[in-house]
Amino acid sequence: MSASTARVNALPAMEVKPFASGSEHLLAELERLRCVVHAEVLRLRAANLLTENQFRGLYVSDEQIDAILNAVPAQTAASNTADSARREIRALELLAATLEKTIAAQCAASAAAGIALPLKRLATLYSLSAFERDALLLSLAPEIDSTFETLYSYAQNDVTRKRPTVGLILRLLAVTAQERLDLRAMFTAAGRLLEIPLVRFSDEAQDREAALLSRAVRPEERIVDFLLGSPELDGRIRGFTHCVEPVRPLAMLHFPGELAEALQRAAHALRSNGGILFFHGPPGAGKRAGAEALSGEAGRKLIVADIGQAQAAGAPPAATLALLRREARLCEANLLLAHAGSWLAEDDAHRQQRISLCQSLSHSIAGSDSVLFVASESPWPVVESALSCAWSTFEFPTPGFLDRKQLWLEGFDAIAATPPPGTAAALANRFVLTGGQILGACRAARTHAVLCGHDPATLTAIDFEAEARAQSNQSLQRRAQKVERTYDWPHLVLPPRTVRQLREVCAAEKYRSVIHVDWGFDRRQMQGKGLNVLFCGPSGTGKTMSAGIVARELGLDLYKIDLSTVVSKYIGETEKQLSQIFREAQSSNAILFFDEADAIFGKRSEVKDAHDRYANIEVAYLLQKMEEYEGIVILATNFRKNIDDAFTRRIHYIVEFPFPEPEYRERIWRSMVPADAPLADDVDFGFLGRQFELAGGNIRNAALVAACYAAEDGGPIRMQHCVLAVARELQKMGKLPSRSDFREYYDLACERD
Repeated sequence: MSASTARVNALPAMEVKPFASGSEHLLAELERLRCVVHAEVLRLRAANLLTENQFRGLYVSDEQIDAILNAVPAQTAASNTADSARREIRALELLAATLEKTIAAQCAASAAAGIALPLKRLATLYSLSAFERDALLLSLAPEIDSTFETLYSYAQNDVTRKRPTVGLILRLLAVTAQERLDLRAMFTAAGRLLEIPLVRFSDEAQDREAALLSRAVRPEERIVDFLLGSPELDGRIRGFTHCVEPVRPLAMLHFPGELAEALQRAAHALRSNGGILFFHGPPGAGKRAGAEALSGEAGRKLIVADIGQAQAAGAPPAATLALLRREARLCEANLLLAHAGSWLAEDDAHRQQRISLCQSLSHSIAGSDSVLFVASESPWPVVESALSCAWSTFEFPTPGFLDRKQLWLEGFDAIAATPPPGTAAALANRFVLTGGQILGACRAARTHAVLCGHDPATLTAIDFEAEARAQSNQSLQRRAQKVERTYDWPHLVLPPRTVRQLREVCAAEKYRSVIHVDWGFDRRQMQGKGLNVLFCGPSGTGKTMSAGIVARELGLDLYKIDLSTVVSKYIGETEKQLSQIFREAQSSNAILFFDEADAIFGKRSEVKDAHDRYANIEVAYLLQKMEEYEGIVILATNFRKNIDDAFTRRIHYIVEFPFPEPEYRERIWRSMVPADAPLADDVDFGFLGRQFELAGGNIRNAALVAACYAAEDGGPIRMQHCVLAVARELQKMGKLPSRSDFREYYDLACERD
């Protein structure tokens, strides 16, 4: 009795027990396939298709050629063998069949015992046929048992062939030539083994050039890891992909009621059939949180892939989607493509590219009940004809004031901070941030406190303001100049009426949420919720300084718009630049400061030619953008009369900056000399203020020049230096020093001429 026959006789007496693990199941399956390979070796020997000398596999013998030319069918070769060989082959075939039945019974017992078997799960997940399952196992065998490399080399009569080829797999698993021909399609690009993918062809040179039947088959590394119970993601996507376990339900997220209800309905509708949900909105608006919540309510994990990083790494969209789709199926998870807009051209004009991407997205969930979330900042350009599945689009807006306030409170709790009461409301009012940005600001504040050796519980509103500004969009710096906010109210020398108006501007912004949200004014105003202020007055009267003080008081950045980057002689270009400025400013949480605003906010004129018509279009466009913008805009002009009347109607506050009177000019002179600067007793600021009609900007210039003269002479700042500096400033303005102005200091003023 052969060993195989003895094993067959012993099997019925064995008690069927569940597999202890997935590895034990794999080893049992490989033992069954070892019988199949053994039987094939015996058939090849009987048909004289194997060389039996020391040079076996290194050359083709005459006996091999004769056997091939005689066309002895492998399935009838057993009839030409000795009785003992024939009985051994039949015993091996019977043993393999019996092992298959036993394994099936053990798999059923394992399922009843709740023991997970990765191979069984994989076969069920992809509805693998018996051939596909065994083909995968044959390619997998050398990864688990190296003796299969020797068996494959022997069976293929080539010591260099340590992996099974397509031809060998077909011989082992198919009975007739017609069946082998039919199953050959399983190894084409359209076959599921390669399309999922579960296996791949060897990339060695001899395999790339070989015929299909001679190409070696290897298992996908991720499939090997999965079958061996490893939780690691595929190495090709690991750098930009991770798997998360959802923890926050949809009810805990701060979404507008309509959006939350729509998401819930869509998730319920797609729970059994799968589909695509397109999410768009600013960074941190909750797109990922929404995807996690919907996945959690469906009892699924979420695979998160950062497509921006994938694009930077050069990963092609189609191949990346295939790997992500397989990962989501293996993990029984939904899939989120974050920053998916990175796959689209910037001009968004490539229709064929959009069609191809939409087709790939549809294909990625084919035959699955999972939900694919596609998240981007701008709306995804859906091509409906290219989508063959259920889909819907959702916009995630920036949270409103009440939601922002609650998010700040949750952020404080997350870092165990207890800022003063009212901090959350003040931050929510000043900074229009998304939930992700607010949480990021809180974490950054805590990190900064720890690095400085402070207790996070002692963080103040000022600490959070700094981090909130850092979280805001900084791209506005490409089109505007950030103004340093070095001055404060004591530095401001203006009439009380003007100072009161500036404080009114600050109060209007501080209490905007109370007015619009608590008192309901936002329900009466669909547009114009921003704050537009006009500073008008002669040059050098403190308009720019006042804008910086307002920004400092409100804790916001101040950006001065460079008109050279805005105004263009080309039709439509000015509007394009302005649109980008207002769009970036919307998420920058900064004050826009248009100096010399009459250059672009000037009055519309009577249309006499094409230039007038397009100039008027620019003004009309600006009117529209100012009404849409919800931030703070400060316009500064030297000539109020040049501002279009339509702009004046949209201005909430007009602050007049008068030319300073003598008493204010004296105060400006005194404020321009720092306390640390050496100052002689002969300096008469009262005389300088009374005699010379200079604006604050001119006085600042004169004070600096006087300091330079004093430093050059090696002494303190004297009246002589101040007089000389004033004379230079008057010359810049086109005025010559006169005795009536300089009086007793006239000779000093002319000393260096």
